[in-house]
Amino acid sequence: MAPDIHRRAIALPLVLWSIALLGGLVVLLAGVVGDWLDSESRAERRFVARQMALSGVALGLNPAVKPGDPLLRRGSPDSEGFEVRLENEAAKINPNFYIQQGNRPVFLRLFEGWGVELQAAEAAIDGLQDWIDNDDLLSLKGAERGEYERAGRPGFPANRPLRHIREMEAVMNLSPLLAAKQDWQNYFTIWYTGKISIQHAKEPMLTELAELTPVQIQSLLEVRAGFDKIEGTEDDQKLESVEAAADFLGADSRQRQALLTFFDTSGDLRRIESTGYCHGVRHKIIVVAPAGSPGQMMSWEEK
Repeated sequence: MAPDIHRRAIALPLVLWSIALLGGLVVLLAGVVGDWLDSESRAERRFVARQMALSGVALGLNPAVKPGDPLLRRGSPDSEGFEVRLENEAAKINPNFYIQQGNRPVFLRLFEGWGVELQAAEAAIDGLQDWIDNDDLLSLKGAERGEYERAGRPGFPANRPLRHIREMEAVMNLSPLLAAKQDWQNYFTIWYTGKISIQHAKEPMLTELAELTPVQIQSLLEVRAGFDKIEGTEDDQKLESVEAAADFLGADSRQRQALLTFFDTSGDLRRIESTGYCHGVRHKIIVVAPAGSPGQMMSWEEK
């Protein structure tokens, strides 16, 4: 009898331990399954968000679709849908173009507008020059391989044109200026080659490069937008020349010189920013394409 009692006494803790172990395994398994289901659900939402963004890109590439078109917005960020912004790359500065043309004033005027001291601006331009040119000749205040190696960054500069504007963040002497300017990427492009289009230039560029007053800028934007007050639509008033625009604005001699130096009336390169969303998940696709050429794309970026 005693051995049976002893065995039962041993068995009870084992049973309780087994129950506890199984309970723990159930809880663990439930957590793993929950994480897996959540991961699968998020992956599905990412897929749907990307499909929504692709739908927006398809619309944005259609030359018949203009800014302000209701088709450019569908659904809600809390459910499923997309939102598309249409802008113009011709409103920006191409660093490759201006450096290769030896045109420093555009950068000097821009950095001056940012509040950068002349010495720092000169060093930033020299650094950009040394990054883009294909030789190892050191500019006065620039940086070539030796300077990058001493800074612990062997293999730089690239000694070629920029392939993406984010490369500018790696340029010695230039990167501190960009770090202090949160929206700096709105000023630059590598896709449009030429002077900045006054037909599409945004308010910051008109302020910092041409030094136009808020009243002058508002007048220019209103004229460009036409009766519907939306730029990029059929009723936009085309500016005949930069000289005519300067006359209309009553530009002083400094403003006029800046307008004639940095701006022209040509340039039309559509930038499509399509953001798809699905129940809290977002996916953005940015495309640059020649205006009126839906089958051609110069750039495709997803994030």
